[in-house]
Amino acid sequence: MMFDLASVPAFPAWQTGEPRDDGLMIYAPEDLAERNQTYEVAQYLPDHLMIGDDSGGRGILVDGNGALWICGLGALFVDCREPLSPHLAQWVMQGCALPEWEDESDE
Repeated sequence: MMFDLASVPAFPAWQTGEPRDDGLMIYAPEDLAERNQTYEVAQYLPDHLMIGDDSGGRGILVDGNGALWICGLGALFVDCREPLSPHLAQWVMQGCALPEWEDESDE
């Protein structure tokens, strides 16, 4: 069963479809189906819904239990996901924070 985004009352406020200063973009409700279809999320990550991205090639996904994940859009596989939060509501209460990533170009 897919997680119900409407069960997190504060979530719609983040669904602007416009990127924040840190690059996070939570898709507007009318864009969710198109984004998930374009990236074939149901095929590669069944029971997941992509709700946004980090404007850097990583999708933000919620699974059927409400856990939040970040995953490279070129590798939408269970083993390639990184956990963001145990639950969407918790992530929203924390301001939808993105993890700090090391700049690989500095290595």
